[in-house]
Amino acid sequence: MLPPLLSPLSDGPLGNEREVDTRNEKPSGDSYHANGPSDSEVWSEPRRPRLSFSDTVHSADYYMQEAKRLKHKADALMDKFGKAVNYADGALSFIDCGNAMERDPLEAKSPYTMYSETVELIRYAMRLKNFASHSATVAEKKLAVLCNRCLSLLYLRMFHLKKDHAVKYSRSLMEYFKNSAKTSHQAPSPWRTNGNPSPASSVGGGAGGGSGGAPGSSGSVAIPQRIHHMAASHVNITNNILRSYEHWETADRLASDSQEFFQELDSAMEPLSQQSSMTELVRYIRQGLHWLRSEAHLL
Repeated sequence: MLPPLLSPLSDGPLGNEREVDTRNEKPSGDSYHANGPSDSEVWSEPRRPRLSFSDTVHSADYYMQEAKRLKHKADALMDKFGKAVNYADGALSFIDCGNAMERDPLEAKSPYTMYSETVELIRYAMRLKNFASHSATVAEKKLAVLCNRCLSLLYLRMFHLKKDHAVKYSRSLMEYFKNSAKTSHQAPSPWRTNGNPSPASSVGGGAGGGSGGAPGSSGSVAIPQRIHHMAASHVNITNNILRSYEHWETADRLASDSQEFFQELDSAMEPLSQQSSMTELVRYIRQGLHWLRSEAHLL
């Protein structure tokens, strides 16, 4: 069951990542369509208000408490877009919590589980409305881009946390199937050379008449339960890579409708890549969510 999560920025600083909203520049991007600057302007300096981030590190419990406090406010919102924005923001504190767990090996809960729960929260936020559909607004598609970036890097991080297990499973499975293939080639054939089954092959009858791991007439092969569990675990871990790339490509596709917004976000925060750290991810997405709030007058 997911622990309680986050809430609006309008309630004030979330913690060290949202301590100051620097307003030295006039926030000319309150409305992307009406008041935003023209595309011909230079990109060297962001035109929207920037957040100030601190390098102060807190405990996992600190981030969890922030997430719980903010979640209750997100729950109370009725507007689906505002609700999804705040759930996404809440997921960032969840990521901070998982990142803190990685730094502290004494934490009882694993960072993998924390990141997995964060994935479920983001997916829930995205199910509130189809923010990536053709009928979605520009702001909704921007939110979908940010959420897909989060999901992509979370899945990739989850894979790296279990990579050693995947390598071990891969070696064991390859060894098992290699030996299994040798055994099946050495086993006496249940068929005569004239194509008729030998008397021994008919003993026991039916598809399951074969012994051990030899295939029956149905083509099925019996494998040890240990191997089955190992294969399932290996698929679950390596699937994270496929999901990561799928969400990254989805974000790339949706971002093409809001190039000005994401170019400016890249200029302000440094572009995200699949090598970005969890801290870089949190700061980038948090800045983007802040701009979405500003444009939608949710601050």
